[in-house]
Amino acid sequence: MVGVSGSGKTTWVNSHKEYIVCSTDSIIEQLAEKMGISYTEAFNYIQKKKKFDYITTKFFEKIHDCILNDHDFVIDRTHLKRNIRISLINELKTFAIENGKHLELFAVSFELPTNTIFERLKTREKKTGKSIPKEVIFEQINSFNIPTLDEGFDSIERIT
Repeated sequence: MVGVSGSGKTTWVNSHKEYIVCSTDSIIEQLAEKMGISYTEAFNYIQKKKKFDYITTKFFEKIHDCILNDHDFVIDRTHLKRNIRISLINELKTFAIENGKHLELFAVSFELPTNTIFERLKTREKKTGKSIPKEVIFEQINSFNIPTLDEGFDSIERIT
C-alpha cells in the first residue's frame, strides 16, 4: 500500500480478506484496546515511552512469518518516499532469497485529491477517535513520491 493517511489504504485492505495484514497501526490498535484507551492515546504513549522499536520488530516478525510460510500478505503503511520503499523491497527480497522463497511485490498507490483525504480523515475521526494533525497530513502530501516499477514492484495499481 502506498498513500497518505486517510487515502483509503485500510479500507482497501479490509475489502481484500485473502491477505494477512501487516501493519504498525494494527499493533497500536491492539495496544489501545488492551489498555482501554484510544488509538491517539496509545500512539502518544508509544512516542512518550520510545516504544517504536518494539512496534517495528513485531511488524517485521509478522512479515517474515508470512514469507516463510508462503502466505499472501499486505503491508498497510504509508510508504510515501521512494527511498524507503526501495529499502523495504530490497530487505524483503533478500530475506526471501536467504530463505529459499520468491516474492512477487505489487503496489496499490492511492493518489487522491487533498480535499477527499481531509473529508475521509474527518469521517474517520468521528467514527474512531483516531486523529492526525493537519500539518502531518500536509507533510505526507508534500513528501509523497508516486511509485514506479523500477523500485522493485512487479506491478502497480493506481487509485485516483
